[in-house]
Amino acid sequence: MAKRDRVGELEDALKQRDRRIEELKGDLDKAEDLVTRMREQVEDGDALIESWIEAFAMVLNDRGEWSWAEGVYQRYDALWERHQSLVRQWNKHVGEFNVIVLRRNVGRPLGASEEQYREVLKMHKRGTSLRGIAEETSLGLRTVRTIIEKGYGRDRTTLKHLERIMPDRREVAEWRARKRVRDGLPRRITETLKTGKELVKEAKGTARGS
Repeated sequence: MAKRDRVGELEDALKQRDRRIEELKGDLDKAEDLVTRMREQVEDGDALIESWIEAFAMVLNDRGEWSWAEGVYQRYDALWERHQSLVRQWNKHVGEFNVIVLRRNVGRPLGASEEQYREVLKMHKRGTSLRGIAEETSLGLRTVRTIIEKGYGRDRTTLKHLERIMPDRREVAEWRARKRVRDGLPRRITETLKTGKELVKEAKGTARGS
């Protein structure tokens, strides 16, 4: 009786072992499937990077590192810096220029009181003709025309007035951020491709039957 019980226990143990082996085989199949899909993803990513390299005409240096081709972005960066330099030069001389030019172009007095000045603008907004305004206000036609031009900032004195150029701070910040990313891309591409090739090689080596 004891012998029969022992045989039964051994048979149960063998069945349990077989079930465990089947479970482990299932886990191994899932792991291999995952490794295969991850390897394919890495290969697809490497292929995408290779297409970027081709699209942006990147070159491989003697150290096996990718970099931007000579002049691809240097010209762009140089134009940006030149633009910024011109803006700074312009802003530097705006004040001095305005002081000199406006002093020379103060022009003759309008020959109209403040009340007449406001009345001319009101009548013009209502659609009254220049000649009609002149007759109504007893001002000369040239004076009426000058008042209207000044009111809309179209007179010669106003047009001589220069303004400072205020660069878009957000645009400048975004450009600088993009430049930092772009400057770091060659190194990241080189490292990513190197790591990807190593991982693919290791993944192929761990597959069953390889």
